[in-house]
Amino acid sequence: MQTARVQAAVATVWRQPKLRSIDNGALANDGLAAWTGQMSDADTLGLEKDNLLVTQALFNDPVLVDRVVDGWAYSYVISQTDARHPKGYPGWIWAPQLSMTELPVQTGPTVTVRQPFTPLLRPDGSTLLQLSLGTELAVVSSADRLYDLVQTPLGIGKVAKRATQFSFATKDISRGQTLVQLGTTLLDLRYLWGGTSAYGYDCSGFMYGLHRCIGVTLARDVSEQVTQGTTVALADAQPGDLCFFAHNHGQGALHHVAMVASEGWLLHAPTPGKHITYLQLSATYLQDELVTIKRNW
Repeated sequence: MQTARVQAAVATVWRQPKLRSIDNGALANDGLAAWTGQMSDADTLGLEKDNLLVTQALFNDPVLVDRVVDGWAYSYVISQTDARHPKGYPGWIWAPQLSMTELPVQTGPTVTVRQPFTPLLRPDGSTLLQLSLGTELAVVSSADRLYDLVQTPLGIGKVAKRATQFSFATKDISRGQTLVQLGTTLLDLRYLWGGTSAYGYDCSGFMYGLHRCIGVTLARDVSEQVTQGTTVALADAQPGDLCFFAHNHGQGALHHVAMVASEGWLLHAPTPGKHITYLQLSATYLQDELVTIKRNW
C-alpha cells in the first residue's frame, strides 16, 4: 500500500476501470465541468442504472493505493468511512489524477473551501485549477491579508481567504442553520450519482459534503450515516437535522437522506435527472417512509 494525494480538482472513483466514451471527460485533472455539461439526463441516469461510479475524492484528499493496473489505481479514499472497508472507500481511480509524492508533514492550521468553486493559484497569481466546495488544505502561511499560502500535491499554492469563509453571516445562527444556508447556494445543481463535489452530488454525498464544511465527518453512504449523531423526534427537528427514508413504508432498505430546512420543509438531492431542491414532507410519499432523524452538528 502507498499513500497518495488527489491532484485533480475532483477524482471520480469507479466501480470498474471501464468507462463509457462520454465518461472520458471525467479523467481531466482541471475539473468536471466539460463532463457534466455534456451529459444528458439520460446519461446521468445511466451512471446509477449500471452502477458505474461509487464516489468521488476532492483535491488533496489522501488515498491508499493498493495496486496500479493499465493506468488505473485501485485505491481507498481514507476520508470516507465504510464499515466493510476499514482502509476507506474503495474503487478505481485514473492514476494520473493521483500524486505519489510524499508531502511534508503539516501540523498547523487547515482551511476548507466554503464557496462552490474557487481558483487555486500559483504564488505568482496564475491559476492552477478550480477547487470545489469542501476541499481541505494545510496552511503554510497566512501572513498575507487576502490569501493563504497552502500546501498541495502540485506545490505551494494560494487560496483567497474569502473563499474559505461562508458567503453569509454565521454569528447569530446555529451550525445546523449554517448547513442549510450553505446548501441553498447549491440549489438547482443537477444530481450526480456518486457525486461529492460542487459539480454534482447524490443524496448522501450532498450531506457528506455540507458537513465537511463545518468540520464534521459523516460516513459516505446513507446506510452508515444513519448510525451517526443523536436521534431527534420529528416534533423537535431543527434546520440541519438529517431525515432518513426506507422502502416498504420505512420497514425496508434505506434509500434516501434529506436535510431539514425549516418546519415541514426539507432540502435534498433527489434522484438522477433531478436537481437540488426543497420538498414539503407532508406533501410527498417520503412522509410514509421516514425512519429516523439524526443531528450531527
